[in-house]
Amino acid sequence: VSQMPVAEGKSVQQTVELLTRKLEILGAEKQGTFCVDCETYHTAASTLGSQGQAGKLMYVMHNSEYPLSCFALFENGPCLIADTNFDVLMVKLKGFFQSAKASKIETRGTRWSMAPVW
Repeated sequence: VSQMPVAEGKSVQQTVELLTRKLEILGAEKQGTFCVDCETYHTAASTLGSQGQAGKLMYVMHNSEYPLSCFALFENGPCLIADTNFDVLMVKLKGFFQSAKASKIETRGTRWSMAPVW
């Protein structure tokens, strides 16, 4: 997954079509679809203390390319790779991390493959 800016004066759909044409010209081949989802968690208020500390964020992601893995990225910190049961652990850690409201996003799209250019 890669972030792509919307071309100036174009809609999102037009930008996707332009990128698709460029990939086809370069010889890329469609190889199915992908799905990536991300849920945001924040540190629970009970763990911050009374010093007015700012809460930390943690992003928990799943990627269809790695169906048995779960990825967690701490704000300004390490990345964790765990098995899919990590979500169950997050429920047990609700005293430390809480799911942010309306914080789940998902992206789906065409999976492309290109031969290496040496």
